[in-house]
Amino acid sequence: MKRILVAAFAIGMLASGASFAEDDHSKMHEMMMKQGGGQPDDRIELKLPATMKAMQKNMMRMHLDTVSEITAALAANDLQKAAAISKDKLGWSPAEEQRCTKVSEMTGEKDFVSLGKAVHMKADELSEAAKAGNRDKALEHLASLIKNCNSCHAKFRH
Repeated sequence: MKRILVAAFAIGMLASGASFAEDDHSKMHEMMMKQGGGQPDDRIELKLPATMKAMQKNMMRMHLDTVSEITAALAANDLQKAAAISKDKLGWSPAEEQRCTKVSEMTGEKDFVSLGKAVHMKADELSEAAKAGNRDKALEHLASLIKNCNSCHAKFRH
């Protein structure tokens, strides 16, 4: 008898869990549809070889980690650290120009260089503001830098 009660209780718990999961899924689906879910992704696909796509996605994650490091340095009011990270890891450089140009040439998407350059040049401006001790201006540049990132991601996809 005890086994039957335990089994009945377990089945009841599993069934209620499935019901909650179904409710959660329905609510999530409804929320996504209200936010325009199910819409086609009309961004331009960067047609790159699989290896190059993987490398570029890794580079984007590294850039995001750098933005996080800059944010943490600014939050700690360590402006010199924020300046160094911004300039050294994200600033515009011949290497960055070469990477952006390579993607642009491989995909035929000329806007890729200008969008990428805007991100990296903003990192240089952020670095200069932080070096000068102007935390508020550095934060403004950080916000603009992130908007520049989003502009590129709004236009292109893999």
